[in-house]
Amino acid sequence: MGAVRPPTWLDELDLHAGPPEAAMGTRGLDPARWFLVDDEWAAQRAMAASMVSRRRADVVAGSAGEAAAVLEREVATWLGVDVGIDDAGSDDSDPLVRARLHVADDLCLLTPSGRADGWVLAAGCVCFPSYWRLTDKIGRPLSFVHAPVPGYPGALAARVDAFLSRLRADGRGVWRRNWSIHRTDALFVPTHEPGGAMPAVEDRWLRSEYQTLRRLPDVDAIVFTIRTQQVRLAALADRADIRHAMAAAVRGWTPAQRAYKGGAVDDALLAWLER
Repeated sequence: MGAVRPPTWLDELDLHAGPPEAAMGTRGLDPARWFLVDDEWAAQRAMAASMVSRRRADVVAGSAGEAAAVLEREVATWLGVDVGIDDAGSDDSDPLVRARLHVADDLCLLTPSGRADGWVLAAGCVCFPSYWRLTDKIGRPLSFVHAPVPGYPGALAARVDAFLSRLRADGRGVWRRNWSIHRTDALFVPTHEPGGAMPAVEDRWLRSEYQTLRRLPDVDAIVFTIRTQQVRLAALADRADIRHAMAAAVRGWTPAQRAYKGGAVDDALLAWLER
């Protein structure tokens, strides 16, 4: 394979060493960067449309009523198009699906439960999951949704619920990035990849989710967007700063963290990162 150009988002990765509860990693969102239109935008939209058509029961779930219509309106306004008038998904009966097919991002709607368990995953269109199934999580509180995430239950769960309740409907919101190492570039990965021969380190994939949280106007709901971006690890060959910080972060993972997000992490990977 030829040389791989490092993407600009590498410098946005949160590579702090330590447990996830040490930092939520959120930053103020520039409304102009709610969605990232890049070279993969059209291809990922097409893949999402195919997933909705072929595997709707796997990627669409829940109902959020008026919040879905408000989200579609907000997405259309950001893109500068008319609501429901677009080249993909305009004839779908679900405004959440129509909004999803306007963009390259997976979309989830969170609503308050009205109980002590905080916010609930009310509806979603998630075509590119990383180690989770929408149908397993829909209608459940975030403490359940994130229960498999090491370090989330307990103090971090309470902090996240309180943080969401403080978000204002001013159009700004927050963003963050996560990252993991995958064996392949498959986008629909609801479960951990099977074992077997590990690809060469340079041919494994750095997968990052650009995530945003915005409170919607006029309704009591928050939209959580998930844009998946990925690149072959070969792109890090000349970025020793990123490689070394990533290795330090991995070495700081607990066994539970490694099992959760390090399906393609082994001694060969660490040696390559630290070289």
